[in-house]
Amino acid sequence: MRAMSVARAQEGKLDSVREDNLAMEIKRVTPILGAEIIGVDLSKPLSNAEFDTVHKAFVTHSVLIFRDQDLSAQNMIDFSSQFGPLMIHVLKESLLEGHPEIYKLSNRRKKGKSEGRAYAGQYWHSDLTYEPRPSLGSLLYGIEVPEVGGDTLFASTAHAFETLSPTLQTMLEGLTAEHLFAHAFRGGINRAARDGDPLNERPAVHHPVVRPHSVTGRKSLFVNEGFTVRINELTPDESSAMLSFLFNHMTRPDVVLRHHWRPGDAILWDNRALVHRGVNDYGDEDIRHMHRTTIEDRLV
Repeated sequence: MRAMSVARAQEGKLDSVREDNLAMEIKRVTPILGAEIIGVDLSKPLSNAEFDTVHKAFVTHSVLIFRDQDLSAQNMIDFSSQFGPLMIHVLKESLLEGHPEIYKLSNRRKKGKSEGRAYAGQYWHSDLTYEPRPSLGSLLYGIEVPEVGGDTLFASTAHAFETLSPTLQTMLEGLTAEHLFAHAFRGGINRAARDGDPLNERPAVHHPVVRPHSVTGRKSLFVNEGFTVRINELTPDESSAMLSFLFNHMTRPDVVLRHHWRPGDAILWDNRALVHRGVNDYGDEDIRHMHRTTIEDRLV
């Protein structure tokens, strides 16, 4: 019975699936991506059956929302590590002391200095595509969040690829793109713009423009506004025009999931199948203090 319920959810035929044997409910958030999982406490170890159900929902819906969590750094590390090895972010000053797997996203200030990376990711991107082995997924936990503002937007790059013409799909599958960490700090797209040595620690890497999901095989566009510099096989003008078209196509308003954070929200998202961004509509007086883990994709 449980397997049938999960299979029907994967086909997108149900808005809500209750896993009776596990006291778990999966509720779709939009027709394209996103689901809320009710009845899971991530501070406690998951059984094999629980993890299998969460994992199936993860690769099906790309974004999983867990409300009302109370997570320590070690809780986050333990849960995330079940999906794969954790990655250490290049911006060392924003890592949690004693737990370098935790990347701090925070505009909360202590002794005149932000406790973590303030106003990060306010451009469309997929985490760490500038690494030779990109990210499988990320877990972001909201410890303190603005009452209004500071939302996170998600858009499916799998749906984006599937809604292109067959002719354009075929052309894109033969192309590669350059990704560079420093690119996100150029051109005024990043409110947290900066200079310095960390930007030079990650040289450019090259990935296919179309990338099959390492579990499902579903094809996604693997370019993003934050870190993709150019499409290698096109002229500069062609590359600029094509990337602009693809970025707009991926993030059309009617396909975007917008999540408004509540304290205790934990969101797990699949970097293989989507892009996301934070909304730059809150100020220094509106505290947004979060912890994130990032999971490496070893199946690339």
